Amino acid sequence: MITGIWAGAVLALALQASGPTVGDTIWLSRSIAVPPGHVVRAPDWDPGDPIELLARPTIALSGDSARISYPVVVWRPGPIAIEIPGPLLLGPGGTVDSLASQRVSVTLRSVLPQDVPDSTLKPQPRAGFVSRRAVSASPLLVLWALATILLLPLHLWWRRRGKPETVPPAAQPMPEPPLSRWADDGEYRAVANMTAVRLRTTIAQRVSPAHAGLDTERLLAELAAARPHWPLTELADLLHALDRARFGLVDAADTMELTRASLKLQDRLLRDAA
Repeated sequence: MITGIWAGAVLALALQASGPTVGDTIWLSRSIAVPPGHVVRAPDWDPGDPIELLARPTIALSGDSARISYPVVVWRPGPIAIEIPGPLLLGPGGTVDSLASQRVSVTLRSVLPQDVPDSTLKPQPRAGFVSRRAVSASPLLVLWALATILLLPLHLWWRRRGKPETVPPAAQPMPEPPLSRWADDGEYRAVANMTAVRLRTTIAQRVSPAHAGLDTERLLAELAAARPHWPLTELADLLHALDRARFGLVDAADTMELTRASLKLQDRLLRDAA
């Protein structure tokens, strides 16, 4: 316990002309000296009936002193002694010192008239109803009207712009497969398969119904209907020969010859389409 470091307690009252009455807010304040390096903390306080704590205490520092104030209200008239709890001093290194509580006396006046028996007092009349302000939708309607006036022309202008045109992506050219290297490695069936795929892709780019998913006969039928001026007989012989080469029914030399013939036919189809 640190002795001699705190001054006396100060009672600050929210006074009326002749003292506080029951129900008035009373500030119970206490000033103490604070040693260097210490921190002041107000302890929790539950004063109990008829005293009621209204809020957390406040701490005001001024130089080397601190003022701790508790807002309370007393619900009983007459003199009453109140114990203000002692604050805590937190020192360096985690030390804690608690100061002794301080007793103060307060006298509260009754809010009822003096020298008048309680039985003769009449209660106040019931308060009237509090009128509510009228609620109107006019501000909201005005806001909607302004928004419509401002945004409708902008919306119409935006609609007139139309949908943005989508540019189809440019067709990416197929990379040149290493057919010669595949042939040197003996992969003639792979060479025939790639040659057939490239030829069918070229045809599908020019005649969309003749897509690569059709079998050879169906593909030739679509070409006969869409491109009767094409060399359909030569194209049919080449496609059938490539089908046989894909299944290993054509020797290596013939497979390479089919590849060269396919490249020449693709160039002719491209020039015809141009």
